This record gives sequence, structure tokens and C-alpha cells, in this order.
Amino acid sequence: MTIPLSPHRPVRSQQGPTPLPSEIHRTHLLAGLSHPDRRVAALIAPAGYGKTTLLGQLARAAHTAGQPVAWLTLTHDEADPARLAQELARTCRSLPDFQSERYRASADQSPEAAFTALARDLNDLPHNLLLIVDQTEMLGGTSGACLGTFLASLGEGHRSAVAGFDLTPLRLGRVLARGGVHLLTTEHLAFTDAEAAQFRALHPDAPPSEERWPLGLALHATASESGSTLTPQAYQSELLAALPAHLDDLLDAAATLPTWSAAEFHALGVTPPADWAQRLLGAGLMVRLHGDGTCRPHEVLTAALQARLSDRPDASAALTRRAARRAEQQHRPLDAARLYVQAGDAASAADLTRRHAPALEENGSFDVLRRMLDTLPPEVLDAPLRLRRSLCLLHAGDVTRAETGLRDLQDHPDTRPEALFLLSVIASRRGDSARQLRLAGQGLEAGPGDRLRTRLLRVQASALNVLGQQDQAREVTHAALALATDTAQHAEQAHLLALLNALNAFTRTPLPEREAVIRAGLRAYERAGLHAGRARLHASLAHLRRLQGQLQDAHDELRSAQKLEQISPGPDSCLIHEELGDLHRCHGHDDDARAAYEQAMQHADLHGVTYVQASLCYKLAGLARQAGQVPTARTWLAQARSWKVEHPNSWNTKAAHLHEGILAAQTGQTAEAVQHLQAALHSRLDLEEQLRAYAWLAQLTPDTDPTQAQYRRELTDLLDLLGSAAALQSDRPHLTPATPPIAPAWAARATQVAATQTPTSAGVTLDVRLLGGGVQADVNGVPLRLAHSKPAELLAWLALNGPSTREQLVDALTGGGTEQRHVDYVKISVRRLRATLGETPGVPFNPVEYHAGQYRLSPQFTLRVDALAVQAARPSHDPGTLARALDTYAGPLLPQVGSAWVEDLRLELEEDVITCALRLAELVHETDPDLAARACRQALSVDPFQQEAARLLVNLARSTGGHEEARHLERVCQRRLDHQLSA
Repeated sequence: MTIPLSPHRPVRSQQGPTPLPSEIHRTHLLAGLSHPDRRVAALIAPAGYGKTTLLGQLARAAHTAGQPVAWLTLTHDEADPARLAQELARTCRSLPDFQSERYRASADQSPEAAFTALARDLNDLPHNLLLIVDQTEMLGGTSGACLGTFLASLGEGHRSAVAGFDLTPLRLGRVLARGGVHLLTTEHLAFTDAEAAQFRALHPDAPPSEERWPLGLALHATASESGSTLTPQAYQSELLAALPAHLDDLLDAAATLPTWSAAEFHALGVTPPADWAQRLLGAGLMVRLHGDGTCRPHEVLTAALQARLSDRPDASAALTRRAARRAEQQHRPLDAARLYVQAGDAASAADLTRRHAPALEENGSFDVLRRMLDTLPPEVLDAPLRLRRSLCLLHAGDVTRAETGLRDLQDHPDTRPEALFLLSVIASRRGDSARQLRLAGQGLEAGPGDRLRTRLLRVQASALNVLGQQDQAREVTHAALALATDTAQHAEQAHLLALLNALNAFTRTPLPEREAVIRAGLRAYERAGLHAGRARLHASLAHLRRLQGQLQDAHDELRSAQKLEQISPGPDSCLIHEELGDLHRCHGHDDDARAAYEQAMQHADLHGVTYVQASLCYKLAGLARQAGQVPTARTWLAQARSWKVEHPNSWNTKAAHLHEGILAAQTGQTAEAVQHLQAALHSRLDLEEQLRAYAWLAQLTPDTDPTQAQYRRELTDLLDLLGSAAALQSDRPHLTPATPPIAPAWAARATQVAATQTPTSAGVTLDVRLLGGGVQADVNGVPLRLAHSKPAELLAWLALNGPSTREQLVDALTGGGTEQRHVDYVKISVRRLRATLGETPGVPFNPVEYHAGQYRLSPQFTLRVDALAVQAARPSHDPGTLARALDTYAGPLLPQVGSAWVEDLRLELEEDVITCALRLAELVHETDPDLAARACRQALSVDPFQQEAARLLVNLARSTGGHEEARHLERVCQRRLDHQLSA
């Protein structure tokens, strides 16, 4: 081929774009792009994400640093590989000291040879180059592959950046093998919250927007400042209008689909052109390509397409009806309802909503149900559908509107029982238990079906519990649980187990029994797929752990609750944040506690859960007073006391006596404090509140008063039940340390903490090995014969996790089974393990103890576990410790065991090993390259696609003169990564 260096068209800019007015400097992205080890930066995103703007900032930063820059913006002409090579060479002519002898010599060779020659010319430069190639979507498959080869051939020190809608044609596996590609997608290129705030500050007249698409924000600002109607949706509409008419059918179909593919278009009777995706991307539409041949449109583009389809009624009716049926088949009821309405068939949309409503309610998908109802015209909303809309409003926290709608429906024969049920739920949220009980009774009298009857019984039991009628509440709860079990109402079973947990919270039920109920509830919620219910029970477990002084376990449970709450937000979020605040106070982190309580107040307001707000106000008042913020404390206290006036029937108002009593005690008003605390004990208090009340009364009551002995007995019983004085932590600065029995409890807690930090000095060594094979163990060097798999797995669990309840063991060993046979199976496994260990010489004691509701390996063992040794080495920076950890890691954790808990821990251990290996290699690569290479190889044996280990190993081979070995390793890593990318 002939390769002229003089172009036949005007010279394009080789310096990049000039800065935009009010351009946001993307500092955090530039830091990653400018890293010297990042040989190739790849920006892939639809139009408007600031790819070119960011590349311009990168180019200007390089100019400022004195680095030469070559910039090429591609056009359709560069789809020809020869033309692409020609334009790259022309762009590089501006570089200082650039000589093109090899490139000129390749004039009669293949395009691939020309690109290789040009790369060799650039590698001869006496300085490092930054090459920027924009709009790579213009490339064809061959030219893209040539560009990828060219970029991979650029030597050390040169950097390049490519940007476009689609980078698939570029074969960057060779560069990936060296760990040198920095990929930025829409998630990275979208404005951060700080950048969006900075942009809005530059455009103060722009309307508020949650948009993070840079061009979308710019269009909002332009529309407000110039009166333009070019909103983000209008911009996409203009681009759609500019497309040729033969794409009309394709765009009509695209408006009905959440994800685009040739197969989906064919299913709607539309045959797309072969290059449909490239055409839409090339037009600047907001479309994201996936590697499986599908595309997903941005919501702005979807809105523009749907508006366009609405303006084409003649074309839309038949298509949208087909699309609605297709959406039904694909289990997309919301899309199907919208499309039926758009096709003029509101009756089918309403019928679809009725069919899907029970399942959506059962799964807690109230947002989807509400959006389906919102698509329906008012004339098709009958009483049952209006009731479901009130239900959705209630779950969204719009209690007032929900209650208004339900009052209109409680006298309708088709909706009376369910309307009364929902009204009783609203009364529960407001703390009006008497009204809750009355409404639930009326609902039961209205003749509900089994499903609704179970719910009404649950609400009735809850009200009875709050009103102090615990025995009757338990009786009703068990009746409801029997009905739910007989009629296979899995969600209701879960709710009722949660209610049993709430009943236990106000009694002195043994803590293992309380935990067993919570665990059973968690399993029931998991079977029913209800994340919100699981979140509340995890918060209950956190509360239990905090009362027991197990603060780290409490944190872990709260983290689980918060993750589930993010998946399925609901009214329990205020309780989760309140428990988080209590935990922070237990640690003495008052600022964090204040923030958590304030968040709890916000969530309570949002969801209409008003009954918790009084206690939150008292807690915030206490924190403000402790911090010396007297005016703030008075404000919170006034708000808390206003509750008594606004909600005189709430049980929470009576429990406020506890907070008033403690406040009076702290301010020296002893008589008033005793009066309030005694009144509190006659109201409904949980264990923590009871403990605090008795602790204060034991201190405030004179020794000569006969009631003091009673208060101390009650306090002793509660401390024995909990096994910890952690619940008194916030009161500790005010309580007299010598007050019995508080002082022994605090001393016991300190001893307990010290015991968890001090290794045992027992003389019997139990060595458990779990890595690389099955469970193997020695006692004082004598091998154990573990003849059965489950006792062996039980030993592994106890060695790794420590003391565990029977429920935890059932969960781990039987996959969460709840039948009695599963419990018996665990008991058999415990027995067999106890017998195996007990028959070993030198073990005269009970080797598997059952203590305080938990199984544990005897503390007389000195326990050594290979997996724990590897975990313990992860934070170390001592080469010896890291090397020993790698020597200990004989292979995956229990590779033949498929239990879920093993699989999770197996992955964690693999991450630990890789971390240890990489850190060891970094620490000793100069002093002991052989050890560093061995560490890298061990990391690659765990994860063959570990780029950092591959890069270190290649560099080590080069540094020791093994250039051939380095090239071989590079080729191996390249093949692995190419295989991973193609997969």
C-alpha cells in the first residue's frame, strides 16, 4: 500500500479541544489517568459523559508537565486500516524528534506491518509520549484490531488514551496482561455528588436535579439560563428526529423494551439492520452496549422514545399490544400494564394488576404495585384496587393519604376486613394500641378469609402485648401461627415469629431461647424472600448481643440489617438507626450516636412511625445535655414532653417515666426521680429499660428503706440473665461504682473482655488442619480418626467460629433446615465428635462443652487452626510472618465440602492468601527475588487472572536477566486474560 504523509484534507487539531466555559476539573479521574503505570486509559460511555472534555484536561496536564501530546479524533474514513495508519503517522509528525524511517519502509507491506513499524518509530523517541485517540466507535473490526496491536506495541513510558462508545474491536489483552489498562465507564464518568454540587454552584439559576449525566446537567442549566426548551429528553428527541425514516419501526419497538437486542426486536415483528447498535450509538443516543449483543438505553432516552411513540398513534396500537403480551411473558408486569394502557386497553391493564397484586404484596414489591396502579385511568379503579393503592401509600410512608382512602373503604363490603386491618396497622404505628385492638376485633368480626384472619390475629396479639396482656397475646399469636402453618402462609409465619420475639423482649425469657426464635424468624423470612423482616430481626439480634456485652457481634448484625434495609427500605429503618445509636453510646462515641438518632428521627417521620420519636427525643436531649448544649437539650426535651399531650393513649408515653426519672436523678432531684422510676416499672419496659430503672433505684433508695433490697435482688437477677452490665454503659458516669451488684458485674465484664484477648495456657494442644483437603486434626500430636463427615465439619465450624448455639449449628450443617430431624442430626454429630476427642489420650475433660446455651470446644485445649493462621497474617508487614502464612496455605479451605458457610470463607481465605503473597513480593523483591517470585506464583495459582501478581512476576524475570522467561510469562498471562475477556 502507498502511505503519503501529507494529508489530502485540512489538518485536524492535534492538541485537543479548548476548555469549555465553566468546565468542571475532574481531579480524581485525572489522578488515575496520569498514573505512570497505566499505559492505556480506555474511556467507554455514551455521548455526553465528558469523555472528550476529560481527555482535553489530560492533554493540557501533560503539556504543563512538559510531555509531548499527539491527538487524533477519528472519522468514518479511519474504518479503513490503511487510512488509520496514515492519520496516526500524520498526527505523530508534530512530535519533537520523531523520525518515520520504519513506517516509510513499510509502504508496500500489510496494514499490520505499518502499525508495527510506526510503533517502533515512536519507541525510538528520546522522550515519553501521550497519544490520545478519540471516537473509536468510528473504527471497523480490522482497523480496531490494528489500533489495539499498535497500542500494545508502544514501549515502556509511553501512555495512550482511547475513548468511544464501544471499545470491543480493540484487542487490549496484551496490555491487560501487563496490568496497564485503566478502564473508565459511565459509573466513573458520571459526576460525583461533589462535582454536581460544584456545577450547580456555577449555575445558581438552574432548577434542582438529581441528574449525574454531565450533558444532562448542562442542558438543565442552559434551559434555565437562556429560556431554551432543550432539556435532556428534548435533546435525545432531536437526535431521534434526525434519524432516517427506515428506522421508524425499530425506534417504535425500542420504546417498548427495557433491553434491546436483535432477538427482542424480532419477537415484536421488527427486523433491525445488521449495524443497528452502531447507528444508534453513532447518532449520539444514550445507549450502553453490553458484551452479549444487547444494549440498555438511558432512562432519558427511554422517556424520549415513549413520547415519540405516543405521538404516533397509528403506528403504536398494534405494536404496543404485542409488546404488552411480550412483557407479560417475560414477567414484567409494570411494563405490560403501561403498554396495555398505551394501546387503549385499560381493562386488560387492570385485570393484569389484579392478578399480580397478591404476589407483589407477598414479596414486598409495593413500589412496583403502586406504579402499576398509577398507570391505570381512574375509571377502572374499583374498590379492591383503590384499597391496594392505600396499602402502597402506607408502605411509602404517606400515612395521611392512606388513612383517608381506607376510611372511605371500611364500609364497602368487598374491602371492609382488609381496610380495618390496614387502619389497625396505622394505629399501631402511632402507638394507639387501644384503637389498634378495637379495629382488629372489628376486622375479625367482618368474616375475613384465612390469609387476612391470620394478619388480623397478629395485629390483635401485638396490641394485647403492648397493653400488658402478655398471656392473652401469646395465646392469640400461637393460634395465628397454627393457622398460618396449616394454610402455608410462609410470610405470615415469619411475621408471627417476629411477633414472638417482640413478646419475649418484655419478659425474662432465657437469651438462648430468644435467639432461637429470632433465628427461626430469619429462616422463615429468607424462605419468603422478605428482606425488610430479616433486617428487623438482625437488629433484634444486635440488641441482644449489645445487652450481652458482645459489641463486635452487635456491629456485625447491624451491618447485615443495614444491607438488607438498603435492598428493601421500610418503616423498620428507624429502629435499626436507633439501635446503632445505642451501640455507639455503649462505645462512648456520642457524636456518632447523635447522628444515628437524628437519622432514626428522619426515618420515623418519613414512614409515620411516630411511637419511637419520644424516646429518640429523650436520648438526643441527654446527649446534648452531656455535651453542654443546654438550649439544644431543652428543645429536644420539650419535644419529647409534647408527646404526652399529643398522644395520651400511647404506651410509649408511660415508658417516658424512665427517661424523666434518670434526668431527675442526674440533676439531683432524688424524690422526683424515684417517683418517675417506680412509675416506669409499672409500665411496659424491655430488659434494658428494666435494668436501668432498678440500677438507679438501687442507688437512690436509702439503705434503711426495705425496698432497696428488693431493687438489688431484681438487679442481680437481670445481670445474671444478661451476663453483662453493658446496658448500663451510658449511665456509668453517674452511678456509684461500689453499688452492689453493679460493681461485680462491671468487674466480670472487664474479666470477660480480658479473657477474649488473652490466649489460653492449657496443656492439651488441638491442631486442626482444614486447608487443601479434608478435616485433619491431632491432639498432642496423636492423629484423630474422624470417621464421619458431619462431625468433622462440626469440628471445623467450632474451630473457626468459636462458641455457637444449636440454631447456628443447624443452619451451618444442614443448610438451614428447621425439622426436628435436622436438630437430631446436629446432636448426633456433637456426640460423635465428643466421643472421638474424648477417646484420645490426655483428654480427661469434656472436649465439647454445652455452656450458656452454646456449644464450644473446651477452653482447656490450646487450639491451632491453619486457616486462622493465614487470616491472622493478612495485616502483617513482616516477611517471615507472610512467608509462614503462604507455607501454611496448602490449598483451598475444605475443597470437598459444599456448605454455604465453607464456600464464603473459602473465598475470603483466597483473598487473604493473595494479599499476603503480593505484600511479601513487594517487601522482598529486591533482597530475595526468588522468594518474591514464589509468592507471585502462589498468588497466580489461587487466581490465574491476578494482574498485579502477573505484572510483578514478569518484572522480576526481567530484573534477573530472564528476558526469554519474561516474554513466555507475558504470553501465558496474555492468553489467560484474552480467554477471560472473551468469556
